[in-house]
Amino acid sequence: MQKYIRNLFFPIRQSLFILSLFFICNVINAQDLQRNSKLTGIVVDSLSGKGLADVNILFMSRIDNRIIVGTSSDADGNFTAENIDENNVRIKFTRVGYQTKIIDSVSVATTSSMGLIRLRSTVIMLPEVVIKSITPMIEFRIDKQVININQVPGSIGSITEALTNSGAVQIDPATNKITVRGQDVKIQMDGHPFDMPDNMLAQMPASMFDQVEVILSPSAKESAEGGAYILNLISKKSILDSYNGSISLNTSTNNRNYGGINFNYKKDKLNIFTSLSSGFGNYKSFSNNEQINYNSSSLYHQITDGEDNFEGYNAYFKLGCDYNLDENNLLTFYGTYNKFKYDADEVSDNYVTNNLGLPLYSFNNKSNSTYKFDNLSLYTFYKKKFDKEGNDLTFDVLYTNIKSPSISERNVIYSNSDGSPQKHNSETDETANTFISKIEYVYPSEIGKFETGYNFTYRKRENDYNALDYSYITNSWKDSLNLSNLFKYKEDIHAFYITYSNTFGKVDIKTGVRAENLHTEGEQITSNENFSKYFFNLFPNFNIAYKFNDMFQITFNTFKRVRYPQLYFVNPFKQYNGPNNYSLGNPELQPYFLSAYTLSLSQFINVYYVYSTGLFNYVTSVIEDSITVFSPINISSNKTYGIELTLPYYNTPTMPVHLPDFISMLYVQFGYTYRKQTGQYLNEDLNYSEYRKRLIANLGLNLWFDVNANLSFRYFPKIESTRSIIGESHILSLYFSKAFMDQKLQVNLSISDLLNSQNFSSQTYGTEFYSNYSFTRYRSRSISIGISYRINDYKERRDRNIDDGRDASDKEKF
Repeated sequence: MQKYIRNLFFPIRQSLFILSLFFICNVINAQDLQRNSKLTGIVVDSLSGKGLADVNILFMSRIDNRIIVGTSSDADGNFTAENIDENNVRIKFTRVGYQTKIIDSVSVATTSSMGLIRLRSTVIMLPEVVIKSITPMIEFRIDKQVININQVPGSIGSITEALTNSGAVQIDPATNKITVRGQDVKIQMDGHPFDMPDNMLAQMPASMFDQVEVILSPSAKESAEGGAYILNLISKKSILDSYNGSISLNTSTNNRNYGGINFNYKKDKLNIFTSLSSGFGNYKSFSNNEQINYNSSSLYHQITDGEDNFEGYNAYFKLGCDYNLDENNLLTFYGTYNKFKYDADEVSDNYVTNNLGLPLYSFNNKSNSTYKFDNLSLYTFYKKKFDKEGNDLTFDVLYTNIKSPSISERNVIYSNSDGSPQKHNSETDETANTFISKIEYVYPSEIGKFETGYNFTYRKRENDYNALDYSYITNSWKDSLNLSNLFKYKEDIHAFYITYSNTFGKVDIKTGVRAENLHTEGEQITSNENFSKYFFNLFPNFNIAYKFNDMFQITFNTFKRVRYPQLYFVNPFKQYNGPNNYSLGNPELQPYFLSAYTLSLSQFINVYYVYSTGLFNYVTSVIEDSITVFSPINISSNKTYGIELTLPYYNTPTMPVHLPDFISMLYVQFGYTYRKQTGQYLNEDLNYSEYRKRLIANLGLNLWFDVNANLSFRYFPKIESTRSIIGESHILSLYFSKAFMDQKLQVNLSISDLLNSQNFSSQTYGTEFYSNYSFTRYRSRSISIGISYRINDYKERRDRNIDDGRDASDKEKF
C-alpha cells in the first residue's frame, strides 16, 4: 500500500522543487504586483497601414458596461491606457470616417500590448464591427494549446487538413488517425465525444469550427479515461443579439465534398442555435504486403496485392437554446444527431509458397462491407449564480443512444479448388445506451478558486455477431465455424474530484485530484461466460506557470490517465477477419496507465516525458500450422521522451524581429521523439526503441489585389528500430484566399500534395515472422475550391463537457 501511494503522488513530489523556484522568482519580482494595469497599441488604416490620429478609445467593464477609462491615439496612432481596475475589459474604437470596432474581451492580466488595431475607412454609415479578440494561429495556455481555425492555412477545407497544417497534431497519412506527441487523443465536439471514424472526420468542413483545443494536461474535472490528450472541436455560435450565421461549401478533384450551415438567433433572454454539416466522397488506395512465417511450412511466404475502394457520407445536426431565467439562473438544452455510412470494397490477390520457395497455391479475396452509425444525444444544463462573483452551482445531464450495424460479404477463390468460391457473410449489430450526470460547485475564496463535483455514468452495450458460411453440399448457409455470439456489457462509474487554481502575481497554479471507481460486468450469452471487475484509482493533476512578460512564460505540467479495456477487447469469442486470420478478446485484460510530464517555454520549447505501463499488445499465435490468431494482453511498458522547437512569427509590432510587409506569417516547428518499449511474450521479444523527427513549416504571404497565400510543408524522415522500419514521407501544399463583399464572402483555392507524394511503407521484424507493407493513395494530389459566407458577424459557442468518451473509442474498430 505504501508503494502504491508513493507511486501515485510521485508527479506531485517531483514538481515541488520547480514550485519552489517559481515562488522565489515571484518574490524577487514582487514589486511588479503593485503597478497599475495598462494597455498599449497602435491604430492604423486597414488599407494603407498608416497610423490614425485622434481615435477615441473607451475601456469598458464587461460586467455592467461602465466606462473605466478613456484615451485617444497620437499622431502616429499610438495609444496608452492606464489605471485599468478590471482584469477583463471591452474596448471600443471610434473615429469619424471609419467603421467602429469593438474588441469584446481583452485580458488585462495577461496582455500589456495589443499590437495593431486596423480600422476600415468608409464613406457611408456602416454598423460597428465586434470582434472577440486579436489572436495568432495558436494560443498557449497553462494546460492547453488553442488553435484559431480562421488563422490556419487551408481552413476552408476539412478539419483534418486544418489541424495538420497547424502543426499542433500529427495525422497518419494512411488512416487519418490523429495523435499528439505520439500518443492517442480523445476527440470531442463542444465538450462531448465526437463519434466518427477518422476517415469520416476528414470530410468535416473546418469552417464549422471556431477553435480547436489541444488539452495537454487534462483537468481532474475530465474523465480519466481515454488518450493521453484531448482534442476538443469548438463549433460556432454568436454571443451578440440579432440573427447571424455562416454557410460554407467545398469540392475537390479527388471527389471530397462537404459543406455546413450555422445559424444563431439571440434576443434578450433567449438564444437559439443550430448547425448542419454534411460530407460525401470516395477514395481509392493500393497496397502490397509480404509476410513470412518462419515456423510454418504450409504458409511460409505470402505476397498480397490489394486495392481498396471506400465511399461514404456523414451528416451532423444540432439544435438547442439557452434561456436566462433571470440574472442568476441559466438553462441550456440541445440535441445532436450524428450519422455516417460508408461502403468498403476490397480486392486482393494472394500467392503462397512453402519454406523451400515452391509455390503451393494462390487465392483471390473479395469483400464488400457496409458500416453504419447513428448517434442521438440529448443534453440539459442548469447554472445557479450566487451573490459572490464566480460562485456557481451547476447540473449537467446527458443521454446518448448509439446504433452501429455492419454487414460484410467475403468470397475467396483458391487456385487448388474446383473454382467455386468460399463464401463467408457476417453481420454485427451493436447498440449502446449511456446516461451521465454531473453536479459541480465553484467557490472563489480569498486564497484561490475551488471546484468540486460528483460524476456518475451508467452504460449498457450489446454486440450481436452472426457469421454464416455457404455449403455447396447442402446448398445452404450455416455457422460452420461456430463464430456467432451475443455479448452484453455494462459499466457504472462513480467519480469525485476537487480542483484548485490561483494567480500569485506572475505565477499561475492549477491542480486537482480525481477519485474514480469503475465497475464492469460482461456476459457472453452464447458460451455462458460471465465476469465482473472493479477498478479504483486516483488521478492527480498539477500545472504551474511563471510569466516573465507577454512573450515568455515557463510552464510545468504533470498528470495521470488511464485506458480501460473496451467491449471488443474483452469479448472472449473468435471473430473472422479473413482467410486464416482470427481475433479473440481477453476478459482478463487490465487497464493500462500513463503518467506525463511537460516543461515548456511559451510556444518556443516543449520538453515532455510519458510513461505507460500495462499496454494492450496484440500477440500472434499460429494454430493448426497456418491459422493466425490475434489476442490482446498486458505485457509491455513504454517510455516516450520528446522535444518540440517552434518559431512562430506574425507580422505585428509586438514581434522583436520584423520581416518584409508581404510576409504575414512564418511558422516553423521541429519535433523529436524517442520511444522505448519493453516486454516479452513466450518466444516473442517485444523490446524495441525508436526515434521520430518531424519538420512543419508554414509561410504566409500578402499578394497583390488583397490575395492571401500560404505555403505549407511537412517532412517526416525514415524511422528505424530493432522491430520496424517506416519510410520517410513529405507533403507540400499551396493555399490562396480572397475576401469580397466587405469581408463577408471568402473564396479559397488550394492545391494539396503538389508533389503527389502521399505514400506509406513499413517493415516489421518479429521472432517468428517478418512483414513488408506499402500503401499508396490514388490521386493524392488534388485541387479544391471553397466558399464561405458570413451573415452578420458569426462567433463561437462553447458547450460543457461531461462525457468520458468510452462510446467514441469503438471507432478504432473501423
